[in-house]
Amino acid sequence: MEKKRLQLTIVTPEKTVVSEKPVDFVTIPAVGGEMGVLPGHASFVVQLQEGVLHYRDGQHTEVFAVLNGFAEIHKDRVLLLAEASELAKEVDEERARQAYRKAKESLAVRGADLDLEEAGAALRRAAVRLKVAEFRKKRKL
Repeated sequence: MEKKRLQLTIVTPEKTVVSEKPVDFVTIPAVGGEMGVLPGHASFVVQLQEGVLHYRDGQHTEVFAVLNGFAEIHKDRVLLLAEASELAKEVDEERARQAYRKAKESLAVRGADLDLEEAGAALRRAAVRLKVAEFRKKRKL
């Protein structure tokens, strides 16, 4: 009997990052906490927050930074519609570190023309990218 699998698709406004990839397990950074999805999961729609998405395909694990959007789980299909998604091995750690530093400095200065919401979002995005880069280094992805 063949093992049941999920079909994972990740789409951003710029491109399709992953297209109907058969996977065993997906972890999604959902608003309210991380959400694990296995084959046979109940149909569900969830809002994404900045975070780390990973999937397992046999012994292989792939890690992505995901920035906001929505996920739909339906009939062993997982569709992520994200503002942005970046594969761990594509993250430029130094650039992410600089973006994090710049966002922290912007929040510390708090000038009259600073959009606090945007500055906070920039800080969260940079933090997620750094987290993915660290994960990559630890796991040697």
